[in-house]
Amino acid sequence: MEYWKSTENQKNIEELLKEVNNSKSEELETLLLQIQGKIDRSQKENKDLLSAKTMITSRLASRRSK
Repeated sequence: MEYWKSTENQKNIEELLKEVNNSKSEELETLLLQIQGKIDRSQKENKDLLSAKTMITSRLASRRSK
């Protein structure tokens, strides 16, 4: 899974939300690392990336608290 590789292949936030809801914890951790790397390399703030990071972090926290 790689997101935001180019503007052509950019997944929208709704597609990402569906994937987050259907992913296993290991996949979420990998996705979170990819998104964090993209945020770190980004020249400007990308609200979609920040929202995605928040969604994944929340999902991981809720799965661990069960």
